[in-house]
Amino acid sequence: MILRYYADADVREWHDHALRLLRTLHDEHGIAVEIDRIDEQHGPITDFPGDVRSSTPEEVYERDLKRNRALNQTIDQTPSEAFKRYGRLDIAGNVAVVDDEGTVRWASTLPGYADGYRPGAASQTAMDFLEDIATAPSNRICVECLSLLDGDENFCPNCGYEFP
Repeated sequence: MILRYYADADVREWHDHALRLLRTLHDEHGIAVEIDRIDEQHGPITDFPGDVRSSTPEEVYERDLKRNRALNQTIDQTPSEAFKRYGRLDIAGNVAVVDDEGTVRWASTLPGYADGYRPGAASQTAMDFLEDIATAPSNRICVECLSLLDGDENFCPNCGYEFP
């Protein structure tokens, strides 16, 4: 499993916070991390423990999000509804969980904090997801088999592992 950050978040503080959380996840929990820079705004990323590559939003959408049945089952909207706003791709600032075969299994649909969004949006934001798993990965990810959950389940659908 890999956590992928679609950089750069619009707000510098969100971007820097995402980088810190990804480093924590890698260093403290051994989770693989990588970055697709699709909107470089905040200078170079140095000393990052995973791969950093440049991509376009169109490349990311085609590779990771479009026609992705696994993703359609774990997010409330279709990828085109979640990531195309006003006819433009809006992916930067989000994070995704990618399985070992390279398929995105889950992606945040709101890049930053839920403030100003609607009630219940916290489970859909990149920062809330990263903060949750940096604190306790087993709250959102089945550590036993590294399968992603949507946050509402009480057990892993892959192995049956029950969450606390």
